[in-house]
Amino acid sequence: MIRKEVYAMEAQAVLPALADDLFLSEIHLAGTHDSATAFCNLRRIAQCQALSVAQQLRAGVRLLDLRLVLKGGRFFLVHSRADCFTDETRTRRLLFGDVLALCLQFLEAHPRETLVLSVKSDRGKEPADFFPVFYERFIRPDPGRWFLENRVPRLAECRGKLVLLRRCGRPQSFETREKCGLDFSNWPDQGARRRTEPVHIRLSERTSADIQDRYRLPPAVKWQRAAKPFLDCAAPGENRICLHFLSTCGRPRIPARTAVPVNAAFAAYPLRTDRAQGWFLLDFMDGALCEKIMLSNLRLYPVQTPEVSP
Repeated sequence: MIRKEVYAMEAQAVLPALADDLFLSEIHLAGTHDSATAFCNLRRIAQCQALSVAQQLRAGVRLLDLRLVLKGGRFFLVHSRADCFTDETRTRRLLFGDVLALCLQFLEAHPRETLVLSVKSDRGKEPADFFPVFYERFIRPDPGRWFLENRVPRLAECRGKLVLLRRCGRPQSFETREKCGLDFSNWPDQGARRRTEPVHIRLSERTSADIQDRYRLPPAVKWQRAAKPFLDCAAPGENRICLHFLSTCGRPRIPARTAVPVNAAFAAYPLRTDRAQGWFLLDFMDGALCEKIMLSNLRLYPVQTPEVSP
């Protein structure tokens, strides 16, 4: 337990110590896949995290993958057919407002941090009003808490803010079309079982992303033919984001089991010290993996940091 707290303090010291002029895409961010599934039903096939969102933030996670369904005017956290709950009793459904409150509280306490929120409609056909309702409910009341431009910000521009990574569509007539976040709405499905290469998408005329999310591969194939090759060659920059999904639901199709060999391989993988590699989203993230990712920034961009007490 003591060692876990050390991980958390070290991870939280990283972003505040980095230079303001760094582009967020050139900083290694620890992220979680299906971030809200610590307490869900259909756990054998749907649970992808052991830590709650609050615990993830304390551990050093700075990129949350949030899957939502709009029902009765409310945004519930889901993982496809599975529902997410607030705690282990599974008596109250987890709402986006709950997660947003946690994130804003975190940023109030740590104003030199930033959090990337990936937002996606994840059950059935996406409703046409999904993003307009989301915007009216969570963004319009306080747009200053968000970085909403469709470009990669420098760290100074997004300190103390939520960076919206939008995986949902928006109506062409939507009045705030220039302020709808990083536009990942054309993200193609990567569920093919025989393909291993990442995909390249354009967010705007100037900004693009390379994404490795080959989620149906068996763990060994996922690591050896999809994850590691992209880690080796990824080259993010001021106009390019690289996303590494190390998660997979390939055989045996149980995330708690498929994550073990992939996470072990990543733990042993030496992150580069000469250039950044991107943002990393894992199943069953823990303090040690967060520390590996976040502290690697201090080797990329050496800074003077205060010593952490044991």
